[in-house]
Parts: sequence; structure tokens; C-alpha cells
Amino acid sequence: MPAAPVAASAEQGSQKSVFGAIAAIIGAVLTALGVFSGWVTLGPSGNTVTDSMWSMVAGEGFLKSNDPIALVALAAGAFVVGILLAVGAGRTIMRVAAALIGLAIVVVAALNWMSISSFVTDNFTSEVEVKTAVGFYMVVVGGILTALSAMLPAKK
Repeated sequence: MPAAPVAASAEQGSQKSVFGAIAAIIGAVLTALGVFSGWVTLGPSGNTVTDSMWSMVAGEGFLKSNDPIALVALAAGAFVVGILLAVGAGRTIMRVAAALIGLAIVVVAALNWMSISSFVTDNFTSEVEVKTAVGFYMVVVGGILTALSAMLPAKK
């Protein structure tokens, strides 16, 4: 009789989480696309410039940051987790990884936004406005989807 619980747990570990995989892969794609899309709009009213987050890697914009590289790496991790959830490999570990990666994506995006906001406040006049652009929202939604993929049920 002791072998039955072991077999049941082994079977549970290899269950495919199709919906979780789809959510993680969509989250990864949204995160990667968001990094290369418009991240921030900066300028006085009527005369604004939109920079992508990736432009911060080379310092082409107004601020230099390695956060875009971290987000692309996290997106790649989310994609791999999505594939592994689809095939049912290490489902429990992949669910934990999906939750942590999704949370990390949202935290990196928020911290980057806070650093941009404080940079603009410290270095520009009050006439200059800084606003989030579509890429920021894509990254945040991508992170949330990746984290939520950990909670989606497996196929029975």
C-alpha cells in the first residue's frame, strides 16, 4: 500500500498546466515587447518625447539603467517556465518559479519607474512632465500574468 501515494504524487508532478503555460508565455511576450515599446513620455505639455526602456541600456535616453536587461532575462525565464508547465515537467517548482518571476517583473518595473520619476523631479523644472507609456503597462500586465500562471489548474 505505501507505493500508491508515491505513484499518485509522481503522477501529480507531471500534470500539464496548459492554461498556466499559456498565461506564462503571454506574460513573457508582453514583458519583452514592453521593454522595446515606449516606456516613458517626457517633456513639457505639447512637446513630449517618448523613450523605450531599451534605450536606457546604452544611455541614449535621459537615464542609463540595466533594468531592461534584467526584464528581458526575466521574460526569457517566464517563457521557459511556460514551456515547462506545458509539458508538465517539475510542475510544483515551475509554479513557484512563475510566481517569483512574475513578482520580480512587477518589482523591477516599479523600481525603474520610481528612479525615473525621482530623476526627473531632481533634474528638470516643474514644467517637465513624466508619464508612463504603453510599454510600462505591457510589462506590468506581463508580470501579473506570469505570476497568475502559477495559480491556474493543471489538466486532469
